Amino acid sequence: MAVTIKEKITGALFLFLCFVLQSSVFPLFSVTRTVPDMILLCVVIIGWLRGEHAAMYCGFFGGLFLDVFFMDTLGLHALIYVYLGFLAGQFHRFFDEHEYRIPIMMILVGDLCVLLIRFLLFDVLYGNFHFGSYLIDRCLPEMVMTLLAGIVLYPVVLRIELRFVQFTRNKSDMDDWNAPDDTGSEGVS
Repeated sequence: MAVTIKEKITGALFLFLCFVLQSSVFPLFSVTRTVPDMILLCVVIIGWLRGEHAAMYCGFFGGLFLDVFFMDTLGLHALIYVYLGFLAGQFHRFFDEHEYRIPIMMILVGDLCVLLIRFLLFDVLYGNFHFGSYLIDRCLPEMVMTLLAGIVLYPVVLRIELRFVQFTRNKSDMDDWNAPDDTGSEGVS
């Protein structure tokens, strides 16, 4: 299935919006100095709706944005979010527009995995072994805020995807299905 220009544009706009929200809007309203991981939300939602390839591209560019603007190491978050996009995209085959539990669970598990990887790569390597305080002070508030942002954001993105993006894709896919079979067989082997 070919990726349309409309899918690329909506994916890029969604990623840019999530990056702007995470980096400039949510820190203004933060009480606990943690913000929801909007790049993670974008990667998981794109993976759930479009599959692994789109989620991997989204994860690479979203992680690269984070690395370029906020981190000392270049490419580490890009790699983490590419793997997350691949894993989230594996659940695309179970996609159902009425299913809300799977993407919410993917958001929770993905956020926990990313936070644990960040703890291992940034805190443990620099000598901070206080996992209990990291869990209570950083992980739990960020997971709750990411979950709440995902509950609010997912239905909006799903509606946009079903209304504008998949409408044209499903219409063209149905034209391919109605085409006559070139093999000459009637489905009997």
